[in-house]
Formats: sequence, C-alpha cells, structure tokens
Amino acid sequence: MPSQTKPLYQICLIGSGGVGTIASVVLTKSNLANVTVVLRSKFAYVSQHGWEVDSVDHGQLPRWKPHRIVSSALDAAKDGEGQPVIYDYVVVCTKQLPERNPVVDMLSPVVTAGTTTIVMIQNGIGIERDVIKKWPTNAVMSSVSHIGSAITEPNIVTQVGRDVSKMGPHCHAGLDDSESTRRAKAFVGMYCAGGASVCELVDDIQKARWEKLLWNGTFNTVCALSRINVGELQRSGGRETMLVPMMWEIWRTAKATGHELPESVVDWMAYRLPNDCDYKPSMLVDLEEGRPMELEVILGNPLKIAREVGVEAPNLDMVYRLLQVQQWQIDQGKLSNGA
Repeated sequence: MPSQTKPLYQICLIGSGGVGTIASVVLTKSNLANVTVVLRSKFAYVSQHGWEVDSVDHGQLPRWKPHRIVSSALDAAKDGEGQPVIYDYVVVCTKQLPERNPVVDMLSPVVTAGTTTIVMIQNGIGIERDVIKKWPTNAVMSSVSHIGSAITEPNIVTQVGRDVSKMGPHCHAGLDDSESTRRAKAFVGMYCAGGASVCELVDDIQKARWEKLLWNGTFNTVCALSRINVGELQRSGGRETMLVPMMWEIWRTAKATGHELPESVVDWMAYRLPNDCDYKPSMLVDLEEGRPMELEVILGNPLKIAREVGVEAPNLDMVYRLLQVQQWQIDQGKLSNGA
C-alpha cells in the first residue's frame, strides 16, 4: 500500500438513508478513504446545503458532506474529468428488495471484477447469493448493524442509537478465504478509525445475521401486521403468544443450517426493551407510508431455508402470508399514509 498521506481507499456508497449517511460519516472520518456517495432524490439539495448531522457518536456536524456527491452510479463510475474510477470498496445501504430493485443491477457500474470488495450493510438472509454469482472472484462481506438513525426532510440526520456493528466476509469458492478475510479486516479497521461505537470482525457473519433476524423476523413483521409500536405489542401480550414462538422457529432454523445461537439470546431479544417503548420498526413505517417492505429477505428467504432443512415454522409462515396481502394492497395503491 502507498505511504502517502492521501487516503488509501476509494469507496462508493449507495443508499444514503439514516444508516448509509452515518456510514459515510464514519468512513470519511477515518481519513483512510475518499468517499463518493450516490444520492438520487436528495442530490440537488444536499449538494448545495450538505447534511445537518446530529449524532450520538459524532456530535453536531453542520452542512456536512463526504468527498463527493453524485446523482447515479453511472456518474460515480467516472471522476470529475471523465476518467474511470476503480473502487476498492462499494458499500450498499439500500433497502433489500431483490424482486423490485436487484442489488447487482444497482452496483454494476461501480464494481470492477476481481478488484472491488462489495460491502452489504443491509437486512435479511441470503442477500449475498446473487452478488457472489454475478462477481465470483470478488470479495463480498456484510455488516449486521444495530443503530438508531433517521433522516427528516430535507437534510436532517438524527442518530440517537449508537452505531454497533458486526462485520465479516462471505467466503466463497471464487476467492481464497484468507483474501476475503483480509479485505474485511481492512474495512473494519476503517470503520473503527472513523469513530463507530463498536465494530467487530466476526468469523461467522451468517450467525450474526440469524441473530438479528430474531428481531427483524418478529418485532419488525408483527408490528407492521398489527399496526402498533413495540411497546404496544409487548403490552398486548403478543410478545408471549407470537414473538417468542416465532423466535424459536428462527433459532431452530439457524441451528439446522449450522449457525447455532445461544438459547439465552431468545429471552434477551424478546425482553430487552421496556413496555413503554414507542419505537416503530422499519416495516411498520414502510407500511404506513405505502412503501415496499423488505418482506422476501426478512421472511421469504428464511422460510425457504426452513423448508430445505426440515424445520417447521407455522407462525413465520402465517405472518409472511398475511404481510404478502398487505404488500399487495400497497402495490395496488389501496394502502398508504396509515389508511
């Protein structure tokens, strides 16, 4: 690697929502990377005014901007003089909607075969498969992120929950495991240098994904289905009648795939939040706003895996099928703005 003081890495980040914007702050603050951020609807405003960041980890950052802001991945693929940019890392922080907006299509302009490491800071199970199929000789890694961060129009970013992440490589046959791990380790080093609260390199990223699914596959989905927040769901008795049985179905599926979680994590995940918690999970917010939900990667893919490994998951299946109906209503324009 070069010894100059200039940043070592070129990074392109796609999906600058609450999570992605804080990720771009972290990577920029590391002083190890030039960060290009792809913005679509907010491009014109943020290019002029920057972000107004209020962060529990980073403090007040008025009019903050990364190294470069562009309006599309095609624009990101070239520098200001029209020359191609070879990115060391492409970080995707968008919602995972493979049936509507495939990640491989989104990333294609900025991924160099055999060179670019693809970092997926996204929800769900099985999200890496299409990426590895598309770029079989590239390193692929992902992050399981626990953070409370949101954007308020037009450019206000508020981070109230500390940035705690587990990151690790998705090792595959097209690249030596040691190289996949080396590139993941370098990215974790950048993230730590940039001031994230906790960033841990893990050997089994799939295990970390199944652990987060104990939340996303239960609280996230049932709150959306019931149209109530976390505290209301807990006070209703739904935690005991719905959430905990669903968590055990996820736990058993993870175990059957070779990623056994400690049994204690079920109680911890089910009872860690107070009964007056007014937090609305992302799927509930999407439902209220009439936006597509991350249904397939959060429930569809885990249910397919459960069938493959012979695990019964009737509660997960019921919630999945009911949310499919809700998604159909959104698609038909019959469900929006809390209607």
